[in-house]
Amino acid sequence: MALDIANILPREAKTLLELNIDPEILTNLVIKELYLHGKDVPRKIAKRLKVNTEIIQGIISELKKQELVAMVGGTGMGDDYQYGLYPKGVERAKNIQDRDAYIGAAPVCFDEYIKVTNLMLSESKKNFRINRVMLEEKLNDHTGYKDVLFQIGQAVCARKPAFVYGFPGNGKTFLCSSVVKLLPPMVVPYAVEIGGQLVRVFDPSCHEILETFDTDGFDQRWAVVKPPLITVGGELTLDDLEVKYNNKYGCFDAPPQVKATGGVLLVDDLGRQRCSVEEIFNRFIVPLENKVDYLVLGGQRMQVPTDEIILFSTNLDPMKIVDDAFLRRLPYKINVRNPNIQEYTDIWSNACKKLGLTFDPENIKQILEIYKAKKHALRAVHPRDILNIIRDRKRYLEDENVAITAQEIQEAYDIYFVTELTLLDTIE
Repeated sequence: MALDIANILPREAKTLLELNIDPEILTNLVIKELYLHGKDVPRKIAKRLKVNTEIIQGIISELKKQELVAMVGGTGMGDDYQYGLYPKGVERAKNIQDRDAYIGAAPVCFDEYIKVTNLMLSESKKNFRINRVMLEEKLNDHTGYKDVLFQIGQAVCARKPAFVYGFPGNGKTFLCSSVVKLLPPMVVPYAVEIGGQLVRVFDPSCHEILETFDTDGFDQRWAVVKPPLITVGGELTLDDLEVKYNNKYGCFDAPPQVKATGGVLLVDDLGRQRCSVEEIFNRFIVPLENKVDYLVLGGQRMQVPTDEIILFSTNLDPMKIVDDAFLRRLPYKINVRNPNIQEYTDIWSNACKKLGLTFDPENIKQILEIYKAKKHALRAVHPRDILNIIRDRKRYLEDENVAITAQEIQEAYDIYFVTELTLLDTIE
């Protein structure tokens, strides 16, 4: 069955009452918009706040009665009348700005956020199937690692967390990032109002609007997005997993595990954070087991959905950074191993094609002999990097020959696998 987003997304509110938020919040947003732009027309303000124009027109009419706003020009065509702030309105705007600098889409109320989000998650699980055929179709450009892809597919189908480990350079981050290709779209509000405070949920750095969905007639305060991918790495602290104030946007920011709802949260480079793996794990126990998290804002404790696929990725020795309790709660442990010779060959061949170089099986024999002599292990990233060095050499020499020589392979290998990085300060 197909996922019917139209039956989940709220319809456009036609009245202030239907918006279901404190009218003062919207009034303050209108005042700040006029303060920011100097003068404006209601339909443009409505578009930026993502609410019906008639609602904005009604708020402006009330502000006119309070002598905070005046008509300052226009074409004489209804919605095109321009309005600006009286001095009294400017003073009011400054006072609002001092305590609430948020500019953007009007928020939805917390209860609606929970209701719509949970409904979307429920319908996604019920009506969107993930299977092997779908994985092979979506990840058909992924060379090799069929066994690893099979394991990843199982975890995603079950929507369960996974521990992904292996040596650096084998594509763990790329593989984990590809998981979102298997997931359905998600709906997220631009902002949520909680106890008079605004929390930004939509993040343009990780939420991409699904342009194929026609939002006409629906509540524009909600965005239909591709499944989000949120990546946190070595910079992660426990504080980052709480609601934090964002000075840039003048409001609070939802933490990554909330923004990732319906998608993938990748905790990359596990073991390199400034807090211990045990602390990170303890913080994630509730989201992992219950698909919810408990956050605090203004002294108010709230339960929010965090129903996403959580992937922990590391290139450190797993047994040195995690214990049995950690691994027991992660049913899937996926080793992104070193490529075998056939996989390495396939990766080399694909890289040659992308770089405009000629694939020659003899080149594989040549480089494998070097690997064996140097006692280096194969990595999935090596063909791309070595072939890039070879292509750079040809460009530098203005060599239009796209065939790869044994000398070029040896030189590229020696550059890439430098055996000793040291500064010499001696006189011969």
